[in-house]
Formats: sequence, structure tokens, C-alpha cells
Amino acid sequence: MNSYHDLLCIAQSMGLQVVEVTINDDRLGSYQHNRRRITLDERLTDNQKRVTLQHEIIHAEHWHDGIAQLLSHDVEEQKTRRETALRLIDPQEYAHAEETYDACPYKIADELGVTVNLVEDYRKILEGMAEPYKMIQR
Repeated sequence: MNSYHDLLCIAQSMGLQVVEVTINDDRLGSYQHNRRRITLDERLTDNQKRVTLQHEIIHAEHWHDGIAQLLSHDVEEQKTRRETALRLIDPQEYAHAEETYDACPYKIADELGVTVNLVEDYRKILEGMAEPYKMIQR
């Protein structure tokens, strides 16, 4: 899985500028397509920076691929969160952390170098994968 430094290199290879400043609202970061710029709140923890940078890189990819223009903001955000979880959480590492830490999301997040919200997003993905296999009760 990519480190923060790896993600900075990916952003640079995409022609994106990454800046860290104080963001005075509830956002952790943002992507400005017209400026090819990712802004991260400088007060973020290392895990938050890594997750937020990956998240904003995916927004940039969606703009490049034309996906962002086709979807509503909420749908595109949900898609971005899902992709972020899939890119930053290795299934085997997650399974090991879940077993080791008795499914405690805070400890799992710390072990994997991600945020608790990302662990929760990943769990929703796993639950969704199990949906078709649930038994129908009569």
C-alpha cells in the first residue's frame, strides 16, 4: 500500500500541486480541478494526511476520466470513499488486524496507518460483498 511519500510522487506525476495550509471549515482537504491543486489541512495527523491525499488524488482521476462530471456530488463522493478504502487497505492485512485487535476499529486503523472512517468504509464494502450470499429467511 502506498505511503504518504508515494502518494506525493503519484500526485506530482499527474501534474498536481499538493499544498498544506490551514483549512477553516470542516473539510480535511480539497481538489481544485481548474488549478490542478490538492489542498490538505496542515493540522492533520499522518494517517489523516495519507488518507486525505489518496482521496483527493481519486477526485483528480475522476475529473480526468470525466466521471466527476457525470455523477452527482454525493454519488461521486461515495465512489471516491470506496476507492480510497480499496486502495489503502490490503485485505490480508485487514483480516490480520481485525483478528489481532478483536475488531476494534481504532486499533485496526492505527495498525493499518489509516483513519477510523476509512476502516468503517472498508467494513461497508465487506458487508456489501456478503449481501448476495445471505440466506433468505421465510
